[in-house]
Amino acid sequence: MKLLLLPLLLFAALCGNAEESLSSIEMPQDKTRYVGESSTFVINATLDEADTIVIEQDNNVTNILEVKPKKDTYCKTIELSPGENRIMVTLYKDSKEVKKESRDLYFLSELFEGLDEYTVEEYDLRFFHKDEQENKCTSCHNMTSNIPANNEALEDVTKTTCYDCHKGMISTRNTHAPAANWLCTSCHNGNFGEYNMHDKGASKYLAPDPIAKTCGECHDTVDDWGRNRFGHGPVNDGRCERCHNPHGSDNEFFLRKSIWDLCTTCHAEKASGKHVIPQIGFGAPTGDGGHPTKGRDDPVRPGRELVCSGCHNPHGSAGIFLLRMKGTMPFSVCQRCHKK
Repeated sequence: MKLLLLPLLLFAALCGNAEESLSSIEMPQDKTRYVGESSTFVINATLDEADTIVIEQDNNVTNILEVKPKKDTYCKTIELSPGENRIMVTLYKDSKEVKKESRDLYFLSELFEGLDEYTVEEYDLRFFHKDEQENKCTSCHNMTSNIPANNEALEDVTKTTCYDCHKGMISTRNTHAPAANWLCTSCHNGNFGEYNMHDKGASKYLAPDPIAKTCGECHDTVDDWGRNRFGHGPVNDGRCERCHNPHGSDNEFFLRKSIWDLCTTCHAEKASGKHVIPQIGFGAPTGDGGHPTKGRDDPVRPGRELVCSGCHNPHGSAGIFLLRMKGTMPFSVCQRCHKK
């Protein structure tokens, strides 16, 4: 019996060592959920074991990192697609595969269709910026924040400690001022709000949810929007980031989608591109089935396309249906374009 037990123990030990040796991804953990669109991979590799690291995403994006002498940790921030993402990390030595490991990650966004609310329960929201996590990075990075507390940016913003890892966040056409100036702690102040109080202490750079009070420190219109007679859901909840990306966007006003696409994500019944007249009974239906919501020039704003916000104020209004007017009779809005 002892003779049989010894080989089994030896086999188990060898298996355990083999499994440990295959672990090359330090971060992120498998089955991690994200509320932002990027994930940073931290990968361990030495030149003795590999000369190339290949990071393959299931959206056909591939990143290749060269393993260098006297360096054993490599970082790469990648952009996630909404929903499930499978990321494969493969280490090669002399063009031969030596290690392979995957991560299943989930980018949860309310603004994209096809997200399975049951599948996402398999993924956990995790935060990086805690002392024990940051200690893994100190050999290459200064993890002590040097963000000015007086809201005056450094003369060279690339010298801020956040820049090296997070610079991909502002590679957009339009960038929000705090992000462009790397005043990250103006918003990521470590505080929590009503909707994320369960995350208290989870990160040194937690941002409160709802975020509206923080936004109102710079945007003095935020309080006024909350006093509108007719309010819009995201504004009423104080969740500005549902529509706006606080770091930046390729869309105007830092919107997460173009205006029409953004509005019809929640208001899908308007996605036909026609509405208003047949629904509320003012005037006769047009021959093509209603008032257009896209694909036309805006008569009031020359050079711009007609979109939802031409008639509606997404932040709230004194007028019914968030129309840009006062009261309950929409004729004044109609007359902005229809003069006769």
